[in-house]
Amino acid sequence: MGSSSRSKRSSGSNRILSAILPSLPFLTALVFAQPLHKTVAMIGARSGASWPLWIAKDARLYAKYGLDVELVYAVHPAPIAAVITGQAAMTSSGSDPALLAAAKDPSLVVLGGFMNKGSFAMIGSKTAMDMKQLAGKKIGIGRVGDPPYHMAVSLLRKHGYTARDVQWVSVGVDAATRAAALQSGQIDAALITAPAYFRLQAAGLPVLAVLMDYDDIYVSTYYLFRRDALTKERPTAIAFIKAHAEAIKKFYDDRAFASETMIKYGGTRNTDDASRVYELFRKARVLEPIPYALKGSVDAVVERQGQELKGVDFSKMIDNSLVDQLVKEKYFETVFGPSIRDEQPRKQTQAFGK
Repeated sequence: MGSSSRSKRSSGSNRILSAILPSLPFLTALVFAQPLHKTVAMIGARSGASWPLWIAKDARLYAKYGLDVELVYAVHPAPIAAVITGQAAMTSSGSDPALLAAAKDPSLVVLGGFMNKGSFAMIGSKTAMDMKQLAGKKIGIGRVGDPPYHMAVSLLRKHGYTARDVQWVSVGVDAATRAAALQSGQIDAALITAPAYFRLQAAGLPVLAVLMDYDDIYVSTYYLFRRDALTKERPTAIAFIKAHAEAIKKFYDDRAFASETMIKYGGTRNTDDASRVYELFRKARVLEPIPYALKGSVDAVVERQGQELKGVDFSKMIDNSLVDQLVKEKYFETVFGPSIRDEQPRKQTQAFGK
């Protein structure tokens, strides 16, 4: 074979390689990319209790950890029922309904919690201008047993009342619905989230109490999974917790994105509302960077529920081991930076089971 022929072949090969090489990263990613694991997560509130999930979805943090998550909104108790039946992998649930459900169904387990405060205020009316005037009055809730009901019971106890000292009226699960019922005179008082209660206050209705002023009233949101999340589904559960932790980091770091989430998925109507609510959440650090289920939160549920949870072994239904694992791996330090180091041991001592 002549040198000219070899030269032509070499030149041709070089042209082919030149055409292929630029596309190699794409081809490599195409060959080695793993398909995302399709799963469902349930949302039971259009409020801060769902914002980390929506941020994880829209910021593609679920996809970062191999999940293709469909977020489905449903009214309590549908989210918990979906987890029990396997229709959903997890739900963000209020602490009271989560522990009550886990006490009855051993297939459920709490794997942490990312919120222990809430932006609720008890708003009164012309017939209830003070917490001392609530005896016998109608208090609006979604339904007996939902998170606003349990929060209201805790607040009433601070002022010497029990759940039997007032009338409970089911008027709707959203703060806007309860606000409308309050303005129409259908009820005398209701727990309303910010920013809805800002508008009621501006309209002249009295703010009887703000839950953030009570450090020992826990407004907690837990991660509720099936027990399989501790064994064969552990990687999926860890992926959820990581995605939500990074969503919380984005919430605090990206005010514009957080505000857009509030407006898009419920809780605020406009940028002004979003700004005021964001400041409440930021100053109080409402969303927890290190998502342990806290002992104080569990104790608060037991106090509220009384006989319903008497004698229950919570160690069988609450497991902070996944969060422990991530702390040990220094995952939260990687996400939130060195400043989180001092918070980790403090949260560990407060965690249930420590």
